[in-house]
Amino acid sequence: MPEEQAFCVLVKIMYDYGLRELYKNNFEDLHCKFYQLERLLQERLPDLHNHFMDLNLEAHMYASQWFLTLFTVKFPLCMVFHIIDLLLSEGLSIIFNVALALLKTSKEDLLQADFEGALKFFRVQLPKRYRAEENARRLMEQACNIKVPTKKLKKYEKEYQTLREQQAHQEDPIDRYKFISFQ
Repeated sequence: MPEEQAFCVLVKIMYDYGLRELYKNNFEDLHCKFYQLERLLQERLPDLHNHFMDLNLEAHMYASQWFLTLFTVKFPLCMVFHIIDLLLSEGLSIIFNVALALLKTSKEDLLQADFEGALKFFRVQLPKRYRAEENARRLMEQACNIKVPTKKLKKYEKEYQTLREQQAHQEDPIDRYKFISFQ
């Protein structure tokens, strides 16, 4: 693909598919996505969610690159191509499907890992699993079979906004004023 076309695709993904929003306002939308992922994990894989809670392992510690780079940093291109195709046809919410599929297929390994082991697993072993095209294809089939209703994501987004508002009200008003005045 020529550079100009590639740039046009990037612009389209950033603006029309909402990827740009993840980078704005102190990554506020990205933090919302982490909250949504944690709530989906709590609902669909409660034992893994509880294990992560015990380890104090939060979604931003393993899923930042998933959302910000659409899995392009660590995962093989054969898998990334499938993800980009799905993104272009289904939208940004496909990242939740892929994330849940990755967590589900890795559940047993992650349940046995401590904090450092889990981080290393996400950084090293997990991407290695999908170097084989067949493994990547199976994962993408599994991701496509996961249903993440838009209503549920909206519900979790509202929960997140409510939590943020509650936290803002608990802050010292002077600190809140200083933060607002610097923006």
